[in-house]
Amino acid sequence: MPERGGDVVVPGEFAAGDWPLHVTVVPPFQTGLEAPAIAALLPHGPRIPVVAGARASFGHRRAVPVTLVRPSPALLALHAACVDALEAAGAVIADQRHIRTGYRPHASDQRSAALAPGDHASLTELALVERAPGSRRRVAARIPLA
Repeated sequence: MPERGGDVVVPGEFAAGDWPLHVTVVPPFQTGLEAPAIAALLPHGPRIPVVAGARASFGHRRAVPVTLVRPSPALLALHAACVDALEAAGAVIADQRHIRTGYRPHASDQRSAALAPGDHASLTELALVERAPGSRRRVAARIPLA
C-alpha cells in the first residue's frame, strides 16, 4: 500500500467498491494455502519509492481509470519475487498476460483517492487481500516493507 505523507489508512476490511489507494503488485491468484503461509513466502524488503506516471484505462472495455506507476528496478524485482514465490508454492495466477514482462504497475483510481502524474509515494507494505462475505474484502495478512 502506498504512503503519501501518512495519509493512506488501510482498513482491515472494506466494501468491494471501496478499495483503499494501492499499487497492484500481483494480480488475483488462487491457492490452497492459508494467509500466514502465503505471507511467509513473500519478500520482506525495504520500502519502495514510486513515482506516478501517465493516466491510462484498464479492463476489457477500458473503463477502469488508473495511473501508471513508473516501473523502477526495485518495484519490478518485488513483482518478480512475489510471482516466483507464489507460483513455486502452487498458486495459480489466472491472467498470465499481466505478470513478468506483461506487468504494468498501476494504481486504480479509488473513491477516496487517486495518484496524479508526478506524485511521489512509498510502498510501505504488501497486503494480502481476500474476499469476505457480503461483497467485502479483508486484509488477511500484511507484510511490512521497512
